[in-house]
Amino acid sequence: RHHLNIPVEARVAVFHGRIQIQQKGLDILLDAWEKICQQRPDKDLRLLLVGTGSDADELSRQITVRNLRGVIWINEYVRDRTAIQRYLSAADVYTLPSRKEGFPVAPLEAMACSLPIVASDVAGISDILEQGEASGGIVVPREDVDSLALKLGHLLDDEILSRELGKQARKRMEEEFSFKVIGKQLQVLLTS
Repeated sequence: RHHLNIPVEARVAVFHGRIQIQQKGLDILLDAWEKICQQRPDKDLRLLLVGTGSDADELSRQITVRNLRGVIWINEYVRDRTAIQRYLSAADVYTLPSRKEGFPVAPLEAMACSLPIVASDVAGISDILEQGEASGGIVVPREDVDSLALKLGHLLDDEILSRELGKQARKRMEEEFSFKVIGKQLQVLLTS
């Protein structure tokens, strides 16, 4: 957090990935963030966005026009795993409000950093968060600003629940999606 000038006591939500507003649901995230901040005027909240893409100029415009509180945007394509880990480790919760995905890798990276996930019910998320909170996350209906704001806000408010879901997320990542586990599955598939 020191590297990003984020106070230790702030509560931080993070998104990382391509900046494609429609597909990634970033408009939904900004609407939800506005609600979260309005409902918590005295709380130090930060939304860390990491990534760039075809809609970077539009995202910049929306952040400025809305005058959103606490938004920190790293407008660059980050490929360095150490840098990604540093950004994710600065957060308390990860969010993926996408309208469309295949099998998203970004939530797995967040889970590896012990972050709880709040994600929309797009393809792949049901595989990752198969057992909901027991898998370390909360799934919300796609394009539902109120649900995203409610669940994301709840994890920002409840540090104990957030940490517990983060532990579950890390455990799920290690048991089902680690290189070791996937490697064994591929070996069985290729040798059978």
